[in-house]
Amino acid sequence: MRHEGLSLPTREEGPAELLRVEDLRKTFHAHRGFFGQGVATHAVNGVNFAVNAGEVFGLVGESGCGKSTTARLVLRLLEPTSGKIYFEGEDITGYAPHQMMKIRRSMQVVFQDPLASLNARMTVEDILGEPFVIHRVEPPGGRKARIGELLELVGLRRDALRRRPLEFSGGQQQRIAIARALALNPKLIVADEPVSALDVSI
Repeated sequence: MRHEGLSLPTREEGPAELLRVEDLRKTFHAHRGFFGQGVATHAVNGVNFAVNAGEVFGLVGESGCGKSTTARLVLRLLEPTSGKIYFEGEDITGYAPHQMMKIRRSMQVVFQDPLASLNARMTVEDILGEPFVIHRVEPPGGRKARIGELLELVGLRRDALRRRPLEFSGGQQQRIAIARALALNPKLIVADEPVSALDVSI
């Protein structure tokens, strides 16, 4: 017997794939010596992994093995020498800056050195409000309310709003950087040793 237009029930699908990296490579070239002999450094050499939505994925390795470089490649802050980067099924490897701008809202980062990633001249309120300005987003309840929520989320008081990064300890600076990364509710957060400056209680 034949049934047109009918299909057998399928098993429930798991979380959707958010990020996929295929054979990712990055080579840095430099000239050394009196005659300018070329030297190639293979910082990332054939990395493959996939991350599903809602999943925590960790890269582990010794210092200098290419973890931070891989993070910057995934975010397209560095151009890969070869390989592919897929975000939500789209190949973003060759995206131009204006194309990347459209998905930056969904991809945020916490850098290893929080102070270097924070503008020392800006107040915490300005730093946490900047993502909303850049991406022209008005959060529910207003920007000030959302900034206050972010501070509380990372264990900082609302009276920190008017202070600048240099007025905080290294751990507090790291929490500000984490709050900024969470501001837009991104789908992907790339974190480069995000808890290195935090104590156990935090």
